[in-house]
Amino acid sequence: MIFLPRFFLLLALTLAAIPSAGWLILVCADFLSLEDCLAPQPGWTAFALISALSLAIPPALHGWPDHTRPASVVARETARAMLLSLALFAVFFLLCARPLLQWLRVPELMLPTAALFLAPLLSCPAQYVSYKIAVVLLPRPEPSDPRPHSIQAFGALSLLLLFILVFHGFVLSGDHASPIIHAGRQSVIAAAWRFLALRYVIAVRGDAGFAPAWGGCCLISVLDMARVLPNAGTAELAIMALLFLIMLTSSICLLLPSSRRWLC
Repeated sequence: MIFLPRFFLLLALTLAAIPSAGWLILVCADFLSLEDCLAPQPGWTAFALISALSLAIPPALHGWPDHTRPASVVARETARAMLLSLALFAVFFLLCARPLLQWLRVPELMLPTAALFLAPLLSCPAQYVSYKIAVVLLPRPEPSDPRPHSIQAFGALSLLLLFILVFHGFVLSGDHASPIIHAGRQSVIAAAWRFLALRYVIAVRGDAGFAPAWGGCCLISVLDMARVLPNAGTAELAIMALLFLIMLTSSICLLLPSSRRWLC
């Protein structure tokens, strides 16, 4: 119960930060005259939303289990981490967006589509930077006890999940998709990055705040698999069943009492 006030305080902060950050990203894109982004097309809206989520959620997840500081301090430093992450992202975006799109030779008409295509890839460094800033502003000691068997099992299952996800996305689907531009490849990279980053902060750093995020990412992946379920063949169904079993088992490992005691 001690975490609930911090949880709801940071939830309110995050819900306010996500649309604010998304709107500021659209302002940056509009400033560069990349498109009429203040009356944006769906591609720019999705780009801004994905970027804002990547900048706001990691600091909030890191901060809410912190019971060593007053809630006001946790909220202040979490907000500061979000603002610093957004400032760095805005500087990078203003300096690099137009040269990058020109280097990729993207026609003006295709700018929203290109933004939507690049959003999952750009979310990976954005998540890393925002998490690192939050760790610097709100440092917490890692667990000193040895990892229990449940956390070790989670680490092994998460590695297996990553291997199957990448192997299926880039090897088994090679005959059905272009290796350079494919609507799902960048999403596979982003999903693999999220699972790898979550494995690190949970199984190595012992950060309890990210345990719910693992379950949320697994749920998103399951819903994504459900969309293609009607057209899936036998091999695809087998792979989806295996992925679902691994995700379910790994999530259960994090819910076990030994895991919850070890995470901090």
